[in-house]
Amino acid sequence: MKKITVMLLLSIATISYTSAQTLPAINELKLNSDDACVAADKVALQVAEYLFATPFITDDEDRLRASAFINRWMDCTPTYTFLIDEDITANFDDDPDLVNMYMAALTVYTLQNPDVTDEDKISIGALKKVLDYADKDANMVLLTSRMQKLVEANKKKQLESAM
Repeated sequence: MKKITVMLLLSIATISYTSAQTLPAINELKLNSDDACVAADKVALQVAEYLFATPFITDDEDRLRASAFINRWMDCTPTYTFLIDEDITANFDDDPDLVNMYMAALTVYTLQNPDVTDEDKISIGALKKVLDYADKDANMVLLTSRMQKLVEANKKKQLESAM
């Protein structure tokens, strides 16, 4: 009986992990109206979570499509307004792929915390998500010295003072 329970739990965990690494069907979504953008809110969260569930392979077609979708959705959604904090994006040394991860992090943080309206809190929350992602070796993010310092500060819960 214990073996069956363990196998069932492993199967559920595997299915959950696999579905997080599958890009939702975004090719069919047209973000050409406010209604279409509002309807895509849940998909935007799934796409952003997909980016954080997969390694940082910058020439991967699915990741490129996912990033493009997030940027288009952020631009057209009437429900949410996103402030791009240039002090934070400056830490990415003009790396467009890291900036895209920050956009995905803003999406995740904003959609998962709808009651948070403080732009600084949203920006820092998104940066923390990017730093947590970048700190995992499996994600293959090459860290500049500046990013490494931020990762270390984030681990010590001193990110705000390090910026």
